Amino acid sequence: MNAPGLGDAGPSGALQSSRLIDPANPRFTDNGRRGRYGVAYLRALAAHAGVGFFENSPDEDVDAVDVTLKFGRASAEVQVKCTGRFKVGPGAATLVLEPEWIKKWASSYHPVYVVLVKVPSVVSDWIDGEASKTLHRTVAFGKRFDPSVHSDSVKFTGADRLTTETLYDWRDEIYNYYEGRSGSEG
Repeated sequence: MNAPGLGDAGPSGALQSSRLIDPANPRFTDNGRRGRYGVAYLRALAAHAGVGFFENSPDEDVDAVDVTLKFGRASAEVQVKCTGRFKVGPGAATLVLEPEWIKKWASSYHPVYVVLVKVPSVVSDWIDGEASKTLHRTVAFGKRFDPSVHSDSVKFTGADRLTTETLYDWRDEIYNYYEGRSGSEG
């Protein structure tokens, strides 16, 4: 049985609201919570795949990059966005890109990936803590930024669903990218 205030019926049988509606630290905004959750979600996938994960400090993301994924021989830079605006599910979502991000990513020597983490709009609905498991009501999408295609937005579909397996694909793509570049020099 959950502690009172966690969404269970109380002694009177009435459903009690979740304490998660308000942050435990009142200085934390819902937007701040989404930002932290999105990065933490990617961190969990990286840990599951055995990928190094290096997060920039919030004031150091001047290149519009939140995270560097270290795959051993090469790395990928990643921008993570988390939203509750869309319905959580395997459908499509479009992320509008800021012109400043596009300019920075297009000039990068490294592959840049964009990750969109979708959570329910109500914070207390993000995670279900059950007796034997924890369920994240979350879905994430990711793809490599391509300035010739992503001139103002990135559209994510079910084919772009981000899973632990996706990180292996990104590793292979990045290795091929660098091997192709080194083969064309000299």
